[in-house]
Amino acid sequence: MERKEIVRLIKDLKESAQKCADSILQNPALDFEGFDQIFTQYLYYKFMLDPAELTTDNFYEICQLSAEKSSSLPKGMLDAAELASKCGGATTAMNKKVLFLLNVNETYHITITAEESVKIDTFTQLKQLIYSKLKERRERSGQTLRTISH
Repeated sequence: MERKEIVRLIKDLKESAQKCADSILQNPALDFEGFDQIFTQYLYYKFMLDPAELTTDNFYEICQLSAEKSSSLPKGMLDAAELASKCGGATTAMNKKVLFLLNVNETYHITITAEESVKIDTFTQLKQLIYSKLKERRERSGQTLRTISH
């Protein structure tokens, strides 16, 4: 793929992710199932993944998959190479998780604390946390959001 095509693809994915975020933010009546579908699509765009590639709920593994796809390395190889060469042991997948959470905070106008972030093991936990924070914020501002249904 040529540089121009890559730049265009990244721009298109960024715009699509923003449309997902706007849809969530502009719909205070969104229930958890609707949020789940849209936010999962948001993750696909942000992480440049296809739905078929998301075969785990483990959030670190999802971050790892995205990092490896971006670098075109086989599963597990990027972490192994980075852990062997980096001081402090921070991997691209760990960095991707942190940067994604910072982006979520900014995009959705919420705060996922450092304490909360270390407790996020699954993508489902992340979605539930974000949904509850959006719900809480909307309730404080007088908007409503349906409760999480399981």
